[in-house]
Amino acid sequence: MPVNLTPNAIALINGGDVNMKPLVQVLDIKQIGSAQERYRFLISDSVSTQHAMLATQLNDRVRNGLVKKGSVIQLIDYICSEVQKRNQNVVGAVSVCKTIV
Repeated sequence: MPVNLTPNAIALINGGDVNMKPLVQVLDIKQIGSAQERYRFLISDSVSTQHAMLATQLNDRVRNGLVKKGSVIQLIDYICSEVQKRNQNVVGAVSVCKTIV
C-alpha cells in the first residue's frame, strides 16, 4: 500500500506552520558531531527537500533501525529555525509510518 507524502509540507513548515502532522520521507541520515551524538536527516515532501536535526532524545530510533533511509515518518513535534542563514527543522517527535528499502 503506497504512502502519500504531504506535498509542500516543507514550505509550510518554513513559513511557520507547526500544527500540521505531515508525512515526509527520510532520504539520508548522517551522524554529525563528535562530542554529542546527533543525527541530521535529509527529508522530502515529494516537492522539496531539506535538512532536519533529530532531537537527541530520539537517537534510539535511529540506533535501533526504526528510522532509516527510506522511512516515511510523520512529523509530530517540530520547529523551524534559521541556522547559518538557512532554515533547518528540529524534529522533537516522529511516528514511523513505513520503511521503503
